[in-house]
Amino acid sequence: MLSFLDMVNHYLGYINVSVKIKNRIYVILGALGDLYLFYIGVRYLQNGHPFWGLLILLVAIILLYFAYLNTVYYFTNKKAPFDISPKIEKLLHMKPKEAELDQPKRTMGGRNIPANGYFDEKKILPGKLTSTPIEQDNIQNLATRLQQNQLLQLDYSGLGDREITEQTRQSGKPVYASGPGALIPYFEMQSENHQLVVYAGMNQAEKQRVGVVSTVGLQNVADVRDQFELYLANATLVGGPFKVLGRTSVIEQENDFQVAVQLAYKHQNDSTGRSSDTGRTMRETPTTSRRARYDQGPSSERDAEPMTRTSRYHH
Repeated sequence: MLSFLDMVNHYLGYINVSVKIKNRIYVILGALGDLYLFYIGVRYLQNGHPFWGLLILLVAIILLYFAYLNTVYYFTNKKAPFDISPKIEKLLHMKPKEAELDQPKRTMGGRNIPANGYFDEKKILPGKLTSTPIEQDNIQNLATRLQQNQLLQLDYSGLGDREITEQTRQSGKPVYASGPGALIPYFEMQSENHQLVVYAGMNQAEKQRVGVVSTVGLQNVADVRDQFELYLANATLVGGPFKVLGRTSVIEQENDFQVAVQLAYKHQNDSTGRSSDTGRTMRETPTTSRRARYDQGPSSERDAEPMTRTSRYHH
């Protein structure tokens, strides 16, 4: 029996299903295993081994309590009475997933530096990609590859239906299974036929065309390129399945993935310090280098007028 449960648990790891469904399956398997422990305990008592029989029954009763808690949590929207989980978390100094999500993610030195180099946040604007059906297919294939390599988790950031319900009521926006999105391992931007074409993939060898930058900030790219030099600062995979609030509970809906980009800009006439040297280096190559470093000083009023600063992308 235990070997069968272990085999089922092993093969569930190969099935790409939502975390909620998988947890429900685990609860059912755990309940079956607990019933098997009751059977073993009774058999020990019948065969004249009261110590081991009572010990196994005691363990089975404790596991039955936790199976009950998980059943209430994953199959209903109610809170289980006599729930000792908060006390266990406090005793073992464990943090629930909601608390972990509230903690800011930091990197070395306290800075979160993208893989495509460091850009001054004051001179980064969101861009909009226009994708053809073929490029949309490339984006969906990229999402599949990210999931296969455990770089994209469609688990709603660990939130349960109760937390998602509260969040949708407060914000009025859907909650995506991909959370804030996943940073694409490799991305670059090339100038082709007077267009800024974005390529993305797991690495440079697997890069595929995912779209053309149509707008940056609130302006068309064609109007901006005469005054500014543009560099691809960040590319994130967003979208995908999401949940919205229905009449009685949240409803999950399917949706295509998208690529959200952020572009750094520098004025054509800007020739100050390191930024000027870096600008000349990046103008000499048709593609944006992933190791290029662009560190712009405080923005002047002349540079700030044409564009409106936005530092985050909301999907």
